[in-house]
Amino acid sequence: MLNFPVPYPDELIYSTVARAGVHAGMTSPKQRLDEVFANRKVIATPDLPAHLRKISELYPRSLNLDVANIIYKHTLFPLYAPFVPEDRRIQSIKWMAGQSKGAVHLALGAAASRIKQIRFFRYCPDCLDQQLSQFGEFYWMRSWQVAGTNVCPQHGPLHNSRIELHGRHRHQFFALRPDVCVGEACEFGCAEDVRIAERISELLSTSPVESPSFEQWGLFYKLLAGDNGCAKGKNVLHDLVSEKVIAKWTTKWLEQNSLLSSMNSNSYWLKSIFRKHRKSFSYLEHIVVLESLLDSGWNFQSILNNVSSLKVKSVVSCPVDFSEDRPNQETLDMRSSWETFLKEFGVKKARFSGGAAIYAWLYRNDRAWLMKINGQHRRSSRSENRRVDWEKRDQDILITLKEVRQRTLNDMEGPRRSRNWYLDQLGTKATVEANLDKLPLTVEFFEKYCESVPDYQIRRIAVAIRHLDAASEPIRRWKILRLAGLSDERISAEAELYFKEVR
Repeated sequence: MLNFPVPYPDELIYSTVARAGVHAGMTSPKQRLDEVFANRKVIATPDLPAHLRKISELYPRSLNLDVANIIYKHTLFPLYAPFVPEDRRIQSIKWMAGQSKGAVHLALGAAASRIKQIRFFRYCPDCLDQQLSQFGEFYWMRSWQVAGTNVCPQHGPLHNSRIELHGRHRHQFFALRPDVCVGEACEFGCAEDVRIAERISELLSTSPVESPSFEQWGLFYKLLAGDNGCAKGKNVLHDLVSEKVIAKWTTKWLEQNSLLSSMNSNSYWLKSIFRKHRKSFSYLEHIVVLESLLDSGWNFQSILNNVSSLKVKSVVSCPVDFSEDRPNQETLDMRSSWETFLKEFGVKKARFSGGAAIYAWLYRNDRAWLMKINGQHRRSSRSENRRVDWEKRDQDILITLKEVRQRTLNDMEGPRRSRNWYLDQLGTKATVEANLDKLPLTVEFFEKYCESVPDYQIRRIAVAIRHLDAASEPIRRWKILRLAGLSDERISAEAELYFKEVR
């Protein structure tokens, strides 16, 4: 695409693509996707978009807008990058450069985050005035679209627009225009929102650096607890940590951001963050803890440098010796006893059914044989669910499906009668779809009665002809195709053949 606009400071690349369509006078979302990405299946993703290599190739090298710079300066990726392992950070950048298919949101924890995502695009009225006077047009700033803060660090409360962040129009990039800026102001949490907005601005301005490991983050928070008198020996005193957090943040703000759930629970995030890290924590959780335990002069750059410099002890695993030395009589007796337990209980239950002492002796004295024999007696821990009579369930579903088909048999209007459509009529779509291997009658019904795409096109053509005939209008190909929602490019061979026969 020629004359693709250069992104403004702190502008979402989503907004840049939207402005490109406005500048070129494009009204069709598909046309914009063709021009920018040469791919009509690209999803308009505001926070962690993909296909960024296509955009970077539209700029000359002198602008220094390669994929990494676009990701770090014009997406929300910097909010997640420091808190995931380095290999995951690198892989996420590769996904965002090419195709992601939702993988980057899963890898960075955005899809499963406890933080409630915002629904609408947001804006700051005072910032809009500055944009108009400085650039002559409006654009979406990324700091406005971050979940967890409702204020602009410079001016005050943000306002909701009319545009949904993840609306029905998945392929359309919406530009920021005055007519969409009519929403109400977000609820203002005073000091909490201001502090969060300032820290988020810090994170968004970080440059591409190697991420600390989970081990380094875990060690950092353990040392942090000790420095604040919240540890006794090697144990973190979680009650004292909670008191410091409650003293710094209001209960209302923590509840609004889903950070106050079940403090007594063993899986409470505030406890988990001070334990050995096995998963990444969100930027909001890190900010809450750091603000509670550090002086006001701290900044993310120094924290990241500190965490990255920590030395973590490496764990050296003991090699298993599989040598075939001749065992003595005591070893043979222990082997025989353990084999008896294995045959009766399996590996896991044997240790909790009287064989713990034998297992421990063999682990210390005959580990090679123990590992080998355990591998031969492993049992699946998954139990078969026998609570459902799937044969009866299959028959009941078949009866319901036949009733649905009979009810709509003479209805020429309506959507395509696909498998998904029939499943939607059942009301238990997820359960049925997940257990189709246990429902042979249901599967047979789908194979026999589900409407194919050519059949659906033929039905739409027939309906269009009937409407034209009822209105006494001439039967023209273009009229039929328009009423049927078809085109010469998309019509199937079977539908084309039917079309020729009925003319």
